[in-house]
Amino acid sequence: MKERRAIDYLNDMQKAASEALSFIGGMDEAAFAEDQLTFKAVAFCHFTIGAAASRLLVSHPEFATEHPSLPWTKICGTGNRILDDVFDLDPSDIWEETYRTLPELLREIDAVRNWHAQGE
Repeated sequence: MKERRAIDYLNDMQKAASEALSFIGGMDEAAFAEDQLTFKAVAFCHFTIGAAASRLLVSHPEFATEHPSLPWTKICGTGNRILDDVFDLDPSDIWEETYRTLPELLREIDAVRNWHAQGE
């Protein structure tokens, strides 16, 4: 199996964050809470972001040191919390986490990408 680069994990994080926001686009919180398919898909996106960040930290710890603007501990913690609380997840918490953190995460990922593009 080919070793994944840090940018591959960053791509996974970006894709999952973008998908989560697109899944709930046009919905309000009440509709989200009633739509189990969308709720579970968005929760899985948060888990995916956390898993990708965790694997990036293990395989490329220097990357996190170079990019402290990304809240690595919080990102990994959210993924772990979703896994730990999978049977008790509150749609309101997932809704809030999605709108509160993912737009900023996408901006930070773009900034990291731009930084790397300038260095190439």
